[in-house]
Amino acid sequence: MRKRTIAAFLLAALAAAGTTYLRTSMPAAEVVRKLAGMRVALTLYRLEHKRFPGSFGDVVASGQLEAVPDLKLSGHLRYAAVRQAGSFELKDTGGWAYVNDPGHPQFGLLYIDCSHKDEKGRFWSEF
Repeated sequence: MRKRTIAAFLLAALAAAGTTYLRTSMPAAEVVRKLAGMRVALTLYRLEHKRFPGSFGDVVASGQLEAVPDLKLSGHLRYAAVRQAGSFELKDTGGWAYVNDPGHPQFGLLYIDCSHKDEKGRFWSEF
């Protein structure tokens, strides 16, 4: 009986910790600062190579960006990668996404792949 009580208590504590983790988010200013830095690196790549990269990984490989910064939005796990997308499509991963189809009008767009709102009521994907 005592082992069951301890196990139930531990499960409840883990569930509470997980719920708290999913509710936490980076401040919007930090998220936008990171996005702006990544977009600057993307622009520098474009200026140097006269085209957008086929993959955002090319920006890191070329040295324009040391590493993809991590992103932690409410309702999502921490994310430190860029999802390659053929078009601006929200999959609600809570991470970064890059339009990598040269034939698409939004080719080269780096955006936040999240359908939720920040603390001021703005959709993350609008930044």
